[in-house]
Amino acid sequence: MDFQNLDPQKLLPQFQKLLLTFEGRIGRQDFWIGAIALAVVNLIVGWFFGLIGGAFLSGLVSLVLAYPAYCLALKRSNDLDYPQTYVQAFMAFQIALTVISMFGGLGLGVLFFSILLPILGIAALALLVVLGFFQGTNGPNRYGPDPLASQAA
Repeated sequence: MDFQNLDPQKLLPQFQKLLLTFEGRIGRQDFWIGAIALAVVNLIVGWFFGLIGGAFLSGLVSLVLAYPAYCLALKRSNDLDYPQTYVQAFMAFQIALTVISMFGGLGLGVLFFSILLPILGIAALALLVVLGFFQGTNGPNRYGPDPLASQAA
């Protein structure tokens, strides 16, 4: 994505491509732009819906935003030439725990809050560090051309 020249007519299609498609690779800068945008939307919209509808509506916001987060993480994982299985497993675990929390933990109590949520937090932090700070592969890989090489051209 080219955020140096912020043309409003081109910005929305760039965000749509960044957050709503699975194909290709993205660099660290694009990953952080998308991650920060999703975090801000999740905080604002999730907070608002949490106020009016509690954990259920706040969980729905998280589930809706899981798709763009998945697209973003998958493309960044592609740039690192990692198997997509890691991102898929994390997202499946995150979605399952979100659904469980929407329904008050479904009677899981201590197991849910003292074991499953900390595991998700540690996995999220590890995924954020790997995707956000590790350098992608140079040149083309099995997921497409180098995103930094295509920006320089």
